[in-house]
Formats: sequence, structure tokens, C-alpha cells
Amino acid sequence: MGKNQQRDRIARLVSWGHWFTFCNILLCLGIGLLYVETAIPAETALAAGYLIISWLGHFAFLPFVIFIVLLFPLCILLPFSRVLRGYAALVATVGIFALLFDVIFFRSYGFHLNTYSLAQLASDAEGLFPGGSFLMLALFIFAFLFIFGSQLVLANLTWKRLEHLQARKYPRAFVALFIASFLASHSSHIWADAVLYTPITQQDDLFPLSYPTTAKTLMARHGWITVERYQSQRDRLTGDETLTVRYPQAPLLCAREAGVGHTILIAFDQLDEASVQKLRSELSDLQRHGGTHLGHRQTHLGAFSVLYSIPDLYHESLTDQQLMPAYLNVLGDYSIPFTLHTTASLNDNLLPQYLRTIVHNADAPMTGTHGISVIFAASSDIDSVIDGLMPHMEQPNTRVLMTGLTAAETNHIDVTLSAPERIRVPLLYAGIELQNRELTHLDDLMPTVLSHFISCTDDFSAFSTGRNLKGDDRVFPRVQSIRPYIYLFEGHQLTVLDQEGELQLYNEQGQLVPGGLPATPVFIQALRDLQRFGNQVD
Repeated sequence: MGKNQQRDRIARLVSWGHWFTFCNILLCLGIGLLYVETAIPAETALAAGYLIISWLGHFAFLPFVIFIVLLFPLCILLPFSRVLRGYAALVATVGIFALLFDVIFFRSYGFHLNTYSLAQLASDAEGLFPGGSFLMLALFIFAFLFIFGSQLVLANLTWKRLEHLQARKYPRAFVALFIASFLASHSSHIWADAVLYTPITQQDDLFPLSYPTTAKTLMARHGWITVERYQSQRDRLTGDETLTVRYPQAPLLCAREAGVGHTILIAFDQLDEASVQKLRSELSDLQRHGGTHLGHRQTHLGAFSVLYSIPDLYHESLTDQQLMPAYLNVLGDYSIPFTLHTTASLNDNLLPQYLRTIVHNADAPMTGTHGISVIFAASSDIDSVIDGLMPHMEQPNTRVLMTGLTAAETNHIDVTLSAPERIRVPLLYAGIELQNRELTHLDDLMPTVLSHFISCTDDFSAFSTGRNLKGDDRVFPRVQSIRPYIYLFEGHQLTVLDQEGELQLYNEQGQLVPGGLPATPVFIQALRDLQRFGNQVD
């Protein structure tokens, strides 16, 4: 009799454990929808289907594994319901809390929790206001206790209503669906990885603790493909691929701003300190931005960044397709004037031929008191720029942004070729309140200019990677492609990736850290941000 009672008690506990786990699976699926919402819009029906079955399989699998590893053995070894209910509630609380914490962080930063992300979160909280990290810790403790209380209620509720729950038949269908989704998602990923089907493989890092089965070893082990064939196919995409631009990313949904005025953006091919002093003495309203403002190594790529506000990786593809800046159509729809000027001494090859068709003659004066004027100027034409700008700066509601495309001096003998100091250029402004940011780039200029005339639902992200310099967006981490290097700027370090794929990490003092590597999630997300406008094709 004693053995039968013990067996019945264990069976009841195991059954309760299944139901408690099932309830937490449903909870995890609900949280998982927050990850799904951040996914890149599926390009194909196959990718959309994979996203759904991956969501079902993954967030059902995580609680089930926790049940098998941490709860099921104790149902046999320690068959005391009160102890197990408290223990299960604690385990579930840790899991749900970590999942909620991760999804909040992922939606804000774009990567999952790790030791780096915790430090980054604390730093950002402290940056918002003194004591921010302490308040964040207090909120975490409160959230943990609230979840724990909820899990205790759930554990006791499922225990008291176990007989009623056991009479239900529908969970079997759910279990079959979860198992089928898990197997189907991994099978689909094996195929996608084998044929390099990016609409599926680009979802690899969407969910936490996701390690989808890859094809390289599995299919090679069964003789379906050879490792050499797989590797050569991947090399074609990651080595000699053509990066084609998808520009803009989505239809532009913009509204006209109520304000009026004239915004003038002037970009010199070079702007040295003597020229800056001359400009500020002749145009007394000009102020100098105090942060690090990055230009380019090549003048034509600098001009490309100013006009298009996307990474220079897309220069060839975009110019080959002769695509005009996407915002020009919006400005035209609202009858907002946009004029493009060049000065007399500027190199004719600075702009591609299709853009030169909209350039005003070098001798034509800049007219109008409303709209946007973009001027590309040679440093030798600084006097004519000053003379042309003076009457406009006397007009009300005139805003000016002025910069150089390339650094005028590279005499940093003790600085490496890849150092950002070699591409630092001045940024001058008048009539605009800019945030005092540590780091800005040429990509940021056009979003700042456009913000006075139009506002878009996606803050210009459909056609730009730049950031409005008037806003208070988070500065770091930030990635920039300035050929031949890719820079990943973080608050405390800088990572430089060269064209050979070699990484160099510099600390806050600018010293090389031998063997140093950036946080993997940050680095992966940075590269994804760079390739946001691109498709890889043979």
C-alpha cells in the first residue's frame, strides 16, 4: 500500500509538473511575440512560415527542457508537493525574469543579454540621471518578486485543479504542434543553411539561446553534400559577392513640418584650421561642434554620404542604378525647393553624371529664402562661398551646416593609418541647436537638414543610417563604413575591421589591446546594421 501511495504521489506530481510547464510555455510564447515583432519583415512566404514554426518550437522547447532537467528528477527524488511547488515557482521565475529582461534589452539594443550588455545597460541608466543604475536595480528586484508571486499562484492553482485539468484533451494537440514545429524549424534551417537561403538564416539570432541546426556537418556526415562544396558556395557570397542596394527599404510615409525657412548645407572638399578661422571671423554666427565629426578618405564617397546618408558600401550599386536620393520625391510632393550647387574650382568628377544633371551652374548665385540648398565647394573657393552666404545669413529662419568631406591634414605621425583622427573634419553650424554628441558623421547631416521640413514614421530609417543631430538618441554603439575600414564605436573602446577581415581593438585611451575582441552580439548587430540596405547576390 505504501508503495502504491508513493507511486500515485509521484505520478500526480509529474502530471502537475506537465501542466505547470504547459502554462509557462503559453506565457513564454506570449513573450516570444515581442521578439517576432522586431524581426526583419519576411521577404518570402517560406521565411514567414519558418518564423512562425521557429517561434512555436523554440519557446515551447525552452520551458520543456527546464522541466526535464530541473523539475522532473525532483518529482521522483523529493515527492513533497509544497516543496516542489515553491521550487518550481522559483525556477520558473528565474526563467521568465531572464526572458523578459532579455526581450526588453533586445528591443532597445538589438542583441541578447551577456556580461557586456549588463554593463552597457547600467552605464546607459547612469547616463540618463545620477542614481539611474540603482533605480534600475530596484525595479529589477520588484519585477522579480512580482513574477515569483505570480508563479506561486500559478503553481498552487494548477495543483488544486489538477483533476479538472487532467480531464482536458486539447493539450495533446498543442504538444503535437510544438513537437512538429520544433522538428520542422530545424529541418528547414538545415536546408536553408545548405543552400544559403538568407531570408531564413538571417533569423538565426532573433531568439535567445537559439542554436539552430546547421547543414555543414550534418549533411556532410550523411553524404548529401561535401564540405568543400559547401565552403566554396559560402565563399562566393562572403568573398566576391556583389552587394546590391535596396533603396529605399520601404515606402516613405512622411508629413510636412509646419516650420519655414532656408537650410544651407555646405561641404568643402577639405577644410583646414585656417579656413575654419576665416569662416568664423567673416561669419560671426558660425559655431563649432565640439564632438568628433568623421569625414571620408575619398572626396566622392564623402559627397555620397552627405547626399544619400547611407554607408559607402552601396556607392557602386546605387550609382550603377542611377538612383536619386529617395527624399527628393517627398520634397517634390510638398513643393519644398531643393537645389544642388557646385563651385567653380570643384572637381567635375565629384558627383556621378546622373546627379550633375540637377546641379546648378557654378556661376549661378544661390537664391531663395525657403527650402534646402546643398553646396559642394572647393577649398580654394572659400571667398566666393563667404560672399554668397553673407546675405542669406542676414535673413531670418536661415540655418547653416558646414563641414569638410575629407581631412585637410593627416600629419599624425604617431597615429596608425586606421585611426579615426585621420578622417576627423570640422563641423560648423548656425541657426540650429545641435546636441553635444561625442561622435557624428557625414551621414547625420541630411537627416538633420530634412527634419526641419518633413517628418517620417520611421525617422528617415527607410533611406538613411544617419541620425538627426538635434535629437537625443543614444550615441553608442555605432558602426561606420569608411573605406577601407569598418569602425565600431563604443563608449569605452573602438574596433577597426580592415578589408582583410582583421580586427583591432583600442581602449578608451586609444591604446591597442593585443588579442582584444568586441562583444560578439554587438559586433554581429553592427555588421547587420551596415548591410541593412543590401542584398547579396552572385
